[in-house]
Amino acid sequence: MSVFRRRGSESQAIPGIDEPFDREAAAPPSATADDSAVGARADPANRDAHAARSGPSGSALTGPFDISQVVTGELLRIDFGSLLVPAVDGMQVRLELNEEQQPVAVSVVLEDTVLQLQAFAAPRSEGIWDEIRQEIAEGIRGSQGRAHEAAGPFGRELRADVPAPGRSGSAGTQPVRFIGVDGPRWFLRGLISGPGGDDGAKALAVEEVFRGVAVRRGDLAAPPREPLPISLPEDPSLLTQEPPGGDG
Repeated sequence: MSVFRRRGSESQAIPGIDEPFDREAAAPPSATADDSAVGARADPANRDAHAARSGPSGSALTGPFDISQVVTGELLRIDFGSLLVPAVDGMQVRLELNEEQQPVAVSVVLEDTVLQLQAFAAPRSEGIWDEIRQEIAEGIRGSQGRAHEAAGPFGRELRADVPAPGRSGSAGTQPVRFIGVDGPRWFLRGLISGPGGDDGAKALAVEEVFRGVAVRRGDLAAPPREPLPISLPEDPSLLTQEPPGGDG
């Protein structure tokens, strides 16, 4: 697994995980639902409880989860603060930065399909995905793109063709999917691009990552839609030094 910082169209490597992740070789650290939640695989005694839980959206599907729903030791997750992301063999992870060089999103890359993850504060009493979905669609159409709603594995989602430069530099479009889940005082948004943007079979791997994400809302006072803080993992066993000359 590799960790990069990325801003705009540029990609810059930083000290992070520079080798493909090997779940078997990782030593399972201890964890609880209240701290890092970076645990080992599920113990058989916990599997029935895990299967019976439904995700925050209230659907029959399990996950994504609130940190309070995480069963200790059920799954190895990498702790990025507000986002606890399942560790999957062979995946790469990128940190998306804002103008102040602060991380605002985590992107997972699996077989050239990218899943960008962002968690936001949300009201206690109502979800915001329906409203955000409409706003995203209006923005895409205003930029000469196309967008329509469809039923997906996590409920209603937005499928779009967004403006993007072609290989020759000419104007073109890129197929993407916006997926979202309303949780308790948080909202999790996923953006799928690359081959999985319009090929359901190629999106299955990143959909499973999305399904396994746990969100740590915390007690921080934040207005609705404010991004929840993202940080690098603190577990030293998951970090190595940047390889010389690495550029992501």
